Amino acid sequence: MMKTLALSAIGFYQRHLSPYKGFCCAYCAYTGNASCSAFGARAIRRYGVWDGMAVLRGRLRKCGVAYRRYRPPAPRPLLVKPNQNGDCDLPCDCSCDLPSSSNACDTASNCLDAKDCFDWWRDRRKQQEEEEQLYIPPHNPRDQR
Repeated sequence: MMKTLALSAIGFYQRHLSPYKGFCCAYCAYTGNASCSAFGARAIRRYGVWDGMAVLRGRLRKCGVAYRRYRPPAPRPLLVKPNQNGDCDLPCDCSCDLPSSSNACDTASNCLDAKDCFDWWRDRRKQQEEEEQLYIPPHNPRDQR
């Protein structure tokens, strides 16, 4: 039942949505292998829904990496806005001489202790380093028929 439902959803996507979206699977475009939807349908047919979805999840990760790695560079805008540096904006009127029940001072101290304010770039760097280690086979023009 679940296998039939998953395969019919993939078939609906391939017939009715994919031709109109304007681009193809990045992994398929770079390697010349089957698209992610065709690969997913084959994996679900072969391994069942749960194991097939696990195999498909790995392929979708590689597809995302292929897209980020091989996409054309974005055109630079004429007017370059300064980037935000990710620091928290503290209110100017916060006097921390007030009793600890003051919401402004509590908010400012929570902001200073927040991981997301200062360490977001480390997480992004770690993800980029993991993606650089992921192998994506090169395009082989002899595979196309």
